[in-house]
Amino acid sequence: METNDLPLFNYTVVPSNETETSKAAADSIKDKINGMCLEVLRCVRSHEEGLTCDQVEEILGMKHQTASARLNDLSKCQPPFLQHRFDSSTAKPLRRPTRSGRTARIYFVTPLGMSVV
Repeated sequence: METNDLPLFNYTVVPSNETETSKAAADSIKDKINGMCLEVLRCVRSHEEGLTCDQVEEILGMKHQTASARLNDLSKCQPPFLQHRFDSSTAKPLRRPTRSGRTARIYFVTPLGMSVV
C-alpha cells in the first residue's frame, strides 16, 4: 500500500465536545491526522517487540493524548493496522512497564500495517 494513496486510515477521529473552542481545535488538526497515524504506525513497525503508548510518546515526542488517540485509530480501522497480542496463560493483552512503573498494553503491527510503505 502506497502512502500517496492517502487517506490510508478509515477510522481517524477528531473528537470535539461541541464547544466553539473544541471545534476550532479539532478543525485545526483535521488535515494532520493521517500523517500522525502514519508516523505512529511507522514507529511501532520499526520495533518488532511492539511498543506501549508511553514508548511511542517518548520516541516521537508526542503528547499522551495525541499518541493514544492515533494508536486507538490504527487499532480500530477495519481491518486494523495495529493490534494487541495475548498472553496464552491469562488470555489478557501483553503488557510492559512504563516510565511511571505501571504496566501498559503493547501494540504490534498487523500484516496490513506491514504493507504500508
